[in-house]
Amino acid sequence: FGSSRTPPLHRWCAPAGTATPQPTRTPAMAPRTQLLPVCLAASAVVGAVHLLGRGSQEGAFVTPSLRGEAAAALAAAVVAGSLGAPGPASAAATKFSVFGFGDGASDVYASIDADQKNPYSQFSNPKDRLYKEDAAEYIQKKKVALDESFKRLEKAPYFIKTKQSENLKSLLTLQLEMMRQNMEYVTAKGAPGYRNNDESTPAFQKANAFFQDISDLNVYGKSKKWPEASDSYSKAMTKLAEWKTLVAY
Repeated sequence: FGSSRTPPLHRWCAPAGTATPQPTRTPAMAPRTQLLPVCLAASAVVGAVHLLGRGSQEGAFVTPSLRGEAAAALAAAVVAGSLGAPGPASAAATKFSVFGFGDGASDVYASIDADQKNPYSQFSNPKDRLYKEDAAEYIQKKKVALDESFKRLEKAPYFIKTKQSENLKSLLTLQLEMMRQNMEYVTAKGAPGYRNNDESTPAFQKANAFFQDISDLNVYGKSKKWPEASDSYSKAMTKLAEWKTLVAY
């Protein structure tokens, strides 16, 4: 009786030796956290139904006759394609070769022409190919590029006279490689792989001698040996004039 809190009535009325009854939890007392997933699921269902309803309304404008016409056109295209295709008898049978032995139609080497001299080249044979390495248009393009190189090479005497070693090296380095390729193209009348690379011909020997003098000029310029550099330039120009005569430049 020292407490001001009054015990529940069921504790006073319960007989001795009986268990004390517990209060029953009703559905109204369910936790609120269980209601959130249910609400989200319901919202998702309503949204899906709404989207499906819109799709069905948009699809309602397509008449059955148009769908039937599209199906008929597709069927006609399939039939026409099957009629134009070769029959099984006229199609080439699949054949394979092992390490190049055999007449396999599916082998990678089967695409090479029968009269192709190079077994590793898939280009046309020389007599039927469109590319002609000695055509006048290709030779003319190389000559135009060579004229530009020769024009720039005329600056070498000025660099030698003024002792500009770096400018001389830059001039020879930028022009030397392309000038050599173009001179060899004009000399042999073709690109590598399509020409006769016989360097024993007079024109080839003269071209190689010209580039040897140009190489010596570059070395003397780096070493700042200007008299030797001037002499190498003069020799190179003499051989260049002789090369032009040999190739009918």
